Amino acid sequence: MTLALQTEITFYPLKGLPFKVQKVSAIEIESSWKMLTDTATIVLPRNVGDFDKQKVRDLFKVGDKVSIKMGYNGTLVEEFTGYITQVSADFPIRLTLSDEMWKLRQLPVNYAASSVTLKKFLTDIVKSLPINTDADVPLGAVRFSKTTLGAVLDKLQKEWAIYSFIREGKLTVAKPYSEVSKPNEYHTFDLERNCTDNSLKYLSKEERTVKIVGTATHGKGNKLKAEYGDENPVTTINMSWNVSTQEELDKEVRRLYELSKHEGFEGTFTTYGIPSVQHGQKVKITSTLYPDRHGTYYVDRVKKTLEASQYRQEIEIGVRAAQATNP
Repeated sequence: MTLALQTEITFYPLKGLPFKVQKVSAIEIESSWKMLTDTATIVLPRNVGDFDKQKVRDLFKVGDKVSIKMGYNGTLVEEFTGYITQVSADFPIRLTLSDEMWKLRQLPVNYAASSVTLKKFLTDIVKSLPINTDADVPLGAVRFSKTTLGAVLDKLQKEWAIYSFIREGKLTVAKPYSEVSKPNEYHTFDLERNCTDNSLKYLSKEERTVKIVGTATHGKGNKLKAEYGDENPVTTINMSWNVSTQEELDKEVRRLYELSKHEGFEGTFTTYGIPSVQHGQKVKITSTLYPDRHGTYYVDRVKKTLEASQYRQEIEIGVRAAQATNP
């Protein structure tokens, strides 16, 4: 079966009518629940007719909305929607894009409360998107003055291990693996048959060295912290829990450590553009050469590239699906 690669990029100018571009030199899209903001880059060829009639900066402006669709044989999937954040000055034209988080990050925050939860704070600040979170963490007394939502979300990620990202048009907080895949739904990839490359390593429990750093808040923002794991770990996992005692936090940290010490793959593999994969979904990895190493994993990151008539997805796997949790 011959697969004909197709792209369709729709631009929605702040002023003017939408227009489409179907010929590109390259596209790169990167998304992960760890990244806060998904990004994309579009490189347009010099010989597209419309670019000769108008100045580049008149045609493409920062803040314009963009939709990127890619696929084969007329079946296109919207792989990215976001906004232009940068336009190159020279040819070839290079457009840098960010998803809806780009706008949210710019929201001004001047907020004070004697006691507030994370969900209440986000609901008070974010009006343009639905909020999807189960982590109603008590923040206690807060005072944010002359800052932005981006700075606050960065702080939550770095200091509290609370991750935020855009999923299906919602601001999603502390739910990296939920509501993407149904329990029995996954994509299957055979390392020898439909993967073009991989840097996966198969590790035993003993070889997989892990340290868990857990945090929690309770009461009026009192912060708890617990650490447990191997010495000199290769992987350190930072997570937050909605618990109220040190004993509960210690228990959750040890539980996640035991779940993380599994036998199986880690790393990335590269496959074709179909089926379309997004972070948070499940993938089943099989091997014709090593049938005893089959396993199902959650996806932590996906980088999609289109260049020289090739469409590829580099997929980074996380924990085994049966062991994934959303603390």
